[in-house]
Amino acid sequence: MSAALTRLKSDRPVRWTTIIGIMLVPLTVAGVLLWGLWNPTERLENVTAAVVNLDEAAEVDGQTVPLGRVLAGELIGEPESDSSAGDDGTANFTWVLTDAEDAAEGVADGRYATVVTIPRTFSADATSLSGEPGDARQARIDVTESDRGRLIDAALSGIVTQTATQVLNEQLGEQFVAGVYVGFNELGDGVGDAADGADQLATGVSELSTGTAQLDEGAVQLADGTQQLADGTQQLASGAGTLASGSGELASGVGQYVAGAQQLADAYPQLSAGATAAVQQLQTLIGAMTQLQAASAEPSAQLEQGLTAAGTGAASFGTDIEPLVTDCVVSTGDIEYCERLSEALTAHAGAIGGGLEMASDGAAGVAEATQALQQQLGGATPPGVDPAAQLGQLTAGLADFGSGLHELAAQGGQLSSGAAQLADGAAQLSAGTGELAANAPQLADGASQLADGTSELVEGTAQLEAGAGELATGLQAAVDNVPVTTDAEREQLSRAAATPVLAEGASDELFTASGVPLFAGIALWAGALAAFLVLSPLWRRARDAARGVGYITLRSAVPAIALGAIQGAAAGVAMPIALGYDFGQGARFFGFALLAGIAFTLLVQGLSALLGGLGRFLAFVLLVVAFAVGIVSTVPGALAAVGDVSPLGAGLDGFQSIATGAGSAGSAALLLVLWAVAGLVLTGLAVVRARRSAAR
Repeated sequence: MSAALTRLKSDRPVRWTTIIGIMLVPLTVAGVLLWGLWNPTERLENVTAAVVNLDEAAEVDGQTVPLGRVLAGELIGEPESDSSAGDDGTANFTWVLTDAEDAAEGVADGRYATVVTIPRTFSADATSLSGEPGDARQARIDVTESDRGRLIDAALSGIVTQTATQVLNEQLGEQFVAGVYVGFNELGDGVGDAADGADQLATGVSELSTGTAQLDEGAVQLADGTQQLADGTQQLASGAGTLASGSGELASGVGQYVAGAQQLADAYPQLSAGATAAVQQLQTLIGAMTQLQAASAEPSAQLEQGLTAAGTGAASFGTDIEPLVTDCVVSTGDIEYCERLSEALTAHAGAIGGGLEMASDGAAGVAEATQALQQQLGGATPPGVDPAAQLGQLTAGLADFGSGLHELAAQGGQLSSGAAQLADGAAQLSAGTGELAANAPQLADGASQLADGTSELVEGTAQLEAGAGELATGLQAAVDNVPVTTDAEREQLSRAAATPVLAEGASDELFTASGVPLFAGIALWAGALAAFLVLSPLWRRARDAARGVGYITLRSAVPAIALGAIQGAAAGVAMPIALGYDFGQGARFFGFALLAGIAFTLLVQGLSALLGGLGRFLAFVLLVVAFAVGIVSTVPGALAAVGDVSPLGAGLDGFQSIATGAGSAGSAALLLVLWAVAGLVLTGLAVVRARRSAAR
C-alpha cells in the first residue's frame, strides 16, 4: 500500500511508519480523551479549594449551634462527617481552611479553583426557623470561582458545594420536621383534653337546653294567662263602667219612677171613680141590650117566617103567569091582550119579589147589628160567662190597684235610696276595675317579654348545645387527625419530609458512557483528517493514466477505504474492550466503527481532493463543531443544526444508539453510506478537474 500512496507535497512514496502513525491517530485521540476526561469526579482531589468560615455560632434553647463549622466539616470531609465523598467512596476536593485574604489571593492566582465563604450570620439564619415565623430566613453561602480554572472546574465545585449544603439542609430539615411532629404529639394530647371537656360541656348544655325548654313552655303559658287576664280585666272594667252608668241611670229612673208612682197614686182616686161610674153605666147598657135581645127574638122570628112565606107565594105567582096567559089566549083568542097581561103580571111579580128580598135583607141586617152590639158590649164573652159579673170584678180590681199604688208610692223612697247606693258601689267598682285594667297590659307585656326572652334563651341554648356538640365532634376529629408518632416513625418521617424526592438513576459524573459516541466519532474523523494532511487524496497517475474517470476515482479511493477500515477496526476493537461491552454490543460497535471509518475517510478525501486546503479546513471546522455539539445541548440552534446534519452527527447518533442500547443505528448507517458516496463523487469531480488541467 505504501507504494500506491504518495505524500501530499511530493511524489515520494509514503513509508510504512507514516501509515502506522496515521492508523494510530484515532486510537491516540480516543485513548487520550478517555484517559483525560473519563469521569473526572473520581479525581477531585487534584482540585484545590478553600473554605473561609466567618460564621458566629448561634444559641438555640440554651445550646450553642456552630453550623458554619459543621458546613466547613462537610466540605473538607472530616472523618466524622465525610458526607461529600458519598457512600460509594468518590473523592472530594482538596479543601483548605483559610482566611478571606488568602482565599482572595488564591482565587486570583489560580491556587484555589473555588472559594466557599460562610458569612457571619449563617448559623443565625439557618436556625431562624425555631423563632418567630416572620423572622425566618434562608442561610446563604458565597461561592467564588477562579477565572484561571479549567473548563469544568466550576461545574465540579458546584457539585461538591451543592452536595455539602444538601446534606446540611437535610440535617436541619430533619431536626425541624422532628420538632414539628413532637409538637403534633403534644398538640394531640392538648386537643384530647379539650375534646373531653367539650363532651362534658355538651352534656351540661343539653341538660340546660331541656330546662330552658320547660321554662319557655311555662313562660308562654304565663304570657297567655296574663293576656287573658288583661282581656278579662278590660271587659270587667268596661262592664263595671257600664254597670256604674246603668246604676246611675237606674237611680235616676227609680227616682222618676217613684215620683211618677206618687203622682199616679195621687191621681188614681179620680180615675177610679170615673172608671167605676163607666163600669156601672156599661152594666146598665148590657142589661138593656140583653132585655132587647130577649124581647125581639120572637118578633124577629115571626118576621122571618112571614117574609119567607111571602117570598114563596111570589115565586109561585111568577110560575103561574105563563099558564094563565095560555088560558087567556085559549079563552079570548086575543094574543096581544094576553101578552100585555103577561108582561104586567111578570113586572108586578118581580117587584113584589124584590121588595120581599130587600125586607128579608133588612131584617137580617138588624139581627146582625144587634148581635154585633151584644158582642162588643160583652167583649166576646165565652159561653157561660156573665159580663156583668166580670165588670163587678173590674170594679173590685180598680180598688185593689189603687191600694197598691199607695203602697208603691210609700215604698218608693226606700227603692230610690237603694238605687243610689247601688250607683255609688258601681262607680267604686268601675274605678277599681279601671286601675286593674290599666295595670293588666303591663303585666301581660312583661309576661310576653319574658316568654320572648325564654324563647331566645331556648334558641341560644339549642345553638350552644349544637355548637358544643360540633366542638366536641370537631375536637375529637382533630384528635383523630393529629398525627401521633413514635421516635422511629418521627425519624422516618423527618427524613422523607426533608428529602421528599430522590432522583434515582441520575448521576453527577461527567464524560462517562455518554462520552463514548463523542470520543469515537471525533477519533475516527481526526484520523481521516490526519491522513489527508499527510497523504495525497488522488492516485499519482490520475492525470496521465489511460483509464476512465470511474476507474481512476475507485483507484484513488481504495487506499482511503483500506486506511479508514483499519482505523475503524482498531477503534471498534479497542474501545469495546476498554468499556467492557458484551459480545453482541461489541460486534455492533465494531461494525459501525468500520463503516464510520470508511465513510469519514472517503468524505475527507473528497473534500481534500476537490477543495484542497479549504476542504481540509472545512473538515477541521466540522470536527470542532461536533466536539462543541457533543459536549452540551445548550449550543446555539444554528450550530446544533450543522452538527446534526454533518457526517459526524450521523456517526454520533449511531454510536450513541449502540452505547445506550436505545433504538437502532440503521438510519445512521444509511446516512454514512450516503456520505461515503458523496465523498466518492467529490473525488470523481477532482479527477475530472485534474485530467482537464493536464490536457491543457
